[in-house]
Order: sequence, then structure tokens, then C-alpha cells
Amino acid sequence: MSLIIKEIKVKRALSKSGLPEYDYALNPYLGCQHGCLYCYARDFTKGEPAIKWGEVVYVKVNLIEVLSSEVKVLRRGIVGLSTITDPYQPIESKYRLSERALSLLCDSGFHVSVQTKSALVIRDIDVLRQCGEMVDVGLTITTMRDSYKLIEPNTPAPLVRAMTIRKLAKAGVRTWIFLGPIIPGINDSRLDYEPIIKLAKETNSQLIIDKFRPREMAVKLMKAKLNINPTPTTNWWRRVVDELTQLCSSYGVNCITEEDEWRSRRRDNSILDYLK
Repeated sequence: MSLIIKEIKVKRALSKSGLPEYDYALNPYLGCQHGCLYCYARDFTKGEPAIKWGEVVYVKVNLIEVLSSEVKVLRRGIVGLSTITDPYQPIESKYRLSERALSLLCDSGFHVSVQTKSALVIRDIDVLRQCGEMVDVGLTITTMRDSYKLIEPNTPAPLVRAMTIRKLAKAGVRTWIFLGPIIPGINDSRLDYEPIIKLAKETNSQLIIDKFRPREMAVKLMKAKLNINPTPTTNWWRRVVDELTQLCSSYGVNCITEEDEWRSRRRDNSILDYLK
């Protein structure tokens, strides 16, 4: 199925983040080519990109122009790049919005926290180095097994993502791994997450873990495609966290849950404290 790309113009680039670890969100695209079944972003995306998830992406072609004005007047803070799309999905290779935004934000005194599943971020390794302490990069890896294709049909393979974080870490970029969402019966075994913990140890990366957080459209999609009920239970999550915590401890990996990160933010700390 071919991707439909539409160019749009926006009035704002940075928005207040709904995630407590960030002050701002920057989403250069609406919709995402990766089309992950579990993605909560679909429920926060309007119009055609949400209805045809993974098939339609809107490109904010005037994003850099708008951002150039905003960075002159907005309070400095932490920018999540991105929160409802992948900033390095394949069309970024053409439009280079994330690359230009990253450079502009760092030069303007904003800290940028990148989260992606794509090896394309390596293209910008010189920009990341120039940003220095003003940037960190997280790779989402839900499992190292081929079963990732069930929930992430159009993403780079986990081995490619592992290679990406190795290259970033070797280049001196501050890195972290997002192990999530963990979904009952899909990627909740030791075989899924022990290799990711080993990768975090190898690259000296923080490991952030999170369970699947049910959203209407994501739940419907997984029930239809996978014939499962992905909604986690309290006892199941307690078991997973206990096993992950023990494994992280045995490998000497700094491992926290998303709830830990949020609680830290409410105590006026931030993701940066965990990444030190």
C-alpha cells in the first residue's frame, strides 16, 4: 500500500506537552508511516492521518519558519521530539524537518529529547554531537524477536535499532532505551526483554519500561488484527516489573518505570536527572 503525503501549513510549532517529562512537544508530521498497532498517538491525531493510520502523513512544511519565531520568545525548556509521531520516519529523509528543528532548538538553548524507532537519526549524528549536553536520544525497542512484526508492521527491525543506539553511544550521544509498551501475551517474557537489558548495559543507556496504556482506537485495532485483549491487569504488571527489576539489577542497568519518571517530574526533577 502506497503512502499518501499531504503538505500543510501550521500556525504553531511547539505545543505544551501532555507528557510531564517534557515542557514542549514538537511534531513535524501528523500521522506516522510506522503504523504501530498499539500507538496511543492515533487517539490524539485528528482527521485523515488517524483514520488511515500508517497510510496518510501530513507534513508541516512551514514548521521551521514558525519555530524560528517561537524560539525567540518562549521560555527555555525540554522539547520532546516527537510525542505523537516518529520524527525520523522515512519521509524525514526528504523533508529534513527534524534535522533542522534539532539544530535550531539546540542553538537557541532548548534541550531536545529525541525518541524514534529509526536508524535515520544516525544521519544527524554531527548535529547531535554539536548539541552536546543539550540533547538525548531514545530508541523504542519492544522486543528483539521477530514477533515485533505483529505490532510494528512498518518499522525497522530491532537489530537495526540496536545498531543505531550502539553507533549513537559510541559517538558520545547520551542514549536511552524505551522498552514499551509491554503487552500481555505479546512481548512480556524474559526472551523479549533480556536482550534489550543487555543492550542497555552494553551502551550505558538508561532503560525506561512501560505497560500498554489502553486507548480506544489502539485496543480496537489489536483486537481486530491479533484477536487479543491487550489491556493489562495489576497483577500481571506487578509480575513483569518484578522480573524486569531483578534482571536490571543483575546486569547493573539503570531501569525505571514510566511512573517513576512521571513522579520524578512532579518533584520538579526531569528526565535529565535520570540520564546523568
